[in-house]
Amino acid sequence: MKHLKYFIGLLVWQFIFLQGYCQNTDSAEVRVASYNIRYAAEADVKSGNGWDIRKQPLADLITEHEFDIVGTQEGDSAQLKDLELLLPTLKCVAHPYGGKGDLHNAAILYKPEKFVLLESNVFWLSETPAVPSIGWDATDRRVCQWAKFKEKNTGKVFYFFNAHFYWRKQIAKQESGPLIVTKIKEIAGDLPTFLVGDFNSTPETTQVKAISELLSDSYAVSETPRKGVEGTGFPGGVFQGTPGGRIDYVFVSPGVRVLDYQVISDVYNVDHYPSDHLPVSCLVKF
Repeated sequence: MKHLKYFIGLLVWQFIFLQGYCQNTDSAEVRVASYNIRYAAEADVKSGNGWDIRKQPLADLITEHEFDIVGTQEGDSAQLKDLELLLPTLKCVAHPYGGKGDLHNAAILYKPEKFVLLESNVFWLSETPAVPSIGWDATDRRVCQWAKFKEKNTGKVFYFFNAHFYWRKQIAKQESGPLIVTKIKEIAGDLPTFLVGDFNSTPETTQVKAISELLSDSYAVSETPRKGVEGTGFPGGVFQGTPGGRIDYVFVSPGVRVLDYQVISDVYNVDHYPSDHLPVSCLVKF
């Protein structure tokens, strides 16, 4: 009997060990995205593109394209509350940019059924990233929101960074790229990492090149042909027509596979986009 109990106990421990081993060697597939949702501007109301009109088609786009985790830029606190109501399967991690009356956020929306939030924080795109501050030659504060997650099915732990670079002054943009690289190394280490955002910068700029030395641009490493248009951004408050440059990105760390890449151009009301940016979506495996 003692031998039988010992044998059964040994089998149980082997099962537990193998279960843990299999969990650690499985790969996670995640649909990640970046989407500047455009703040709720009074000028947009006057032009017929106010947030109250845009919010439902914008939420529908996120639902229909099955984003598991998406970094949004510009949305203020009231807009994020609206999205939480319209997207009940998603939770939100957000911190305002800061500054007088500035409630804009670089938010992370994620599926709690798929991920466990382990940690989150924010740093400012400035010479003093640990405190609310305006960087270099910018005129308002910009942040990078980050979060540490565990994917439930595999137990894989990863980091997700979401940034919104300043849009006009060049020094602020040029310095934000190297700063983000430094902070990702400091925070994420060697764990799988995603960086998304509106960088207000095209691929040939020094700030994007600096990021590309650490992470891979999903546009360049997609294992299947890219889908959708090339450009992602319009002039502020423009919701129709052909987008300009590619300024919105999904970057991935070494070892992460990009199975597909798409710039989504869904419209409502015949030819209106839900925002003045088009979202970038990628299916990744790690």
